[in-house]
Amino acid sequence: MRQVFEKKNLELFSAIFGSWRFFVLIILAAAIIFGGRFFVWAASVNEIKESLRQNLDQIQSQIDQYRAQISAAQKEAKTLKRDIQLLDSKIKQAELEIQQTQLVLQQTELAISEKSKEIDAQQKKLEREKNLLGQYLQTIYEADQETTIELIFGQERLSDVFSEINSLDVIQKETYDVILQIKTIKEDLEGQKDDLLQKKDEELQLQMLQQAQKTELRYQQMEKKNLLTQTKGQESAYQKMLQKAKEDVTAIKKQIYLLEGVGLAMSLEEAYKHAKYAADLIDVRPAFLLAVLKQESSWGTNVGTGFWKQDMRQQDQAAFVQICDELNLDPDKMPVSRKPSYGWGGAMGPAQFLPTTWLNYKDQVAKVTGHNPPSPWDIDDSFTAAAIKLAAAGANQKTPEAEWKAAMIYFAGNNWGKKIYSFYGDSVMDLAQTIQDQLDLMNK
Repeated sequence: MRQVFEKKNLELFSAIFGSWRFFVLIILAAAIIFGGRFFVWAASVNEIKESLRQNLDQIQSQIDQYRAQISAAQKEAKTLKRDIQLLDSKIKQAELEIQQTQLVLQQTELAISEKSKEIDAQQKKLEREKNLLGQYLQTIYEADQETTIELIFGQERLSDVFSEINSLDVIQKETYDVILQIKTIKEDLEGQKDDLLQKKDEELQLQMLQQAQKTELRYQQMEKKNLLTQTKGQESAYQKMLQKAKEDVTAIKKQIYLLEGVGLAMSLEEAYKHAKYAADLIDVRPAFLLAVLKQESSWGTNVGTGFWKQDMRQQDQAAFVQICDELNLDPDKMPVSRKPSYGWGGAMGPAQFLPTTWLNYKDQVAKVTGHNPPSPWDIDDSFTAAAIKLAAAGANQKTPEAEWKAAMIYFAGNNWGKKIYSFYGDSVMDLAQTIQDQLDLMNK
């Protein structure tokens, strides 16, 4: 029995230290064969990170300068020269923001790669610990099959009996330690997997942001071209155009408020009625609400063209079916956003709520509107849900700072404070000011 037990201990020792020696030898061999390139690679990753950080700092400094120029220009009287310079600054800022987003995407992709490697290493470690545990348990099981009498009389000396019993105690303690180690590794793995999912979500958000920035850049370039075409570069023509726009209140009322992605078009006057309905219930500024919804829809090129079974995340599908059942609607006939080249689709209605998100707000919508159940495809219900979400983020304070922050939270959630997402808040507030100017003229 002693010989068998010593053999088991030798096997366990080999399992623990053999793999360790092999791992060290592999690293040393790699260092010799590749001339230390393993360590050079690690250094290169750090150099890449530092280079990205420096480039981002430089770009952010330039963006801040253009933002300051834009803010100062917006306070000046409207002239053709001022507006052309303003558009030039916005175009240059948008170009820099696209570069900035691309660099942050590279940072995020690098972090995802590193986190994936950490997870792989932890999973391999977990597998080794499980194998070791199996060997320990097998040794304990075999020892348990032998009676105390067999153990005593199976040894040549009494001291061997106590030695073997002591060895079993050690094995049992090590078994307990391995179980604790496995538990620790599993908990660590779960945390790392959560971090990885967050980074992947951030990557999708950045891809969406970059697409929005490209759309905004094209819009600014087109606006500049149209302005020069209409005025032929003459200040007098520009001032006449401004005056005519102010006087033609009927045209302002009939101006189309278009939620492009949803395919929903209505006059500005009608859109204002829906926004005021929601804003009066929740106490947010109608122009701000309209700006957020239009900005979201303008960027949603795949909105309303998807099918829930193939474009929606698995975790949203049960909620989607529940919403349709409550409204007596056929899920197969209800429009949702189509899955883009990155991420998932499945958002619903004018406010583009995901099913699981809608369920978090529907009771509040029902309470204030009296619609039970409310529908994400109904204009008033969806506008109200968006107003509730924005108010919860501080938009009910109705100050520029509070609204900017609320818009940022609406888009970026917990990442709202990162400068990379400032573009969204700035764009919403610019659009909100334009809409507010139109509403002021319309309601004179």
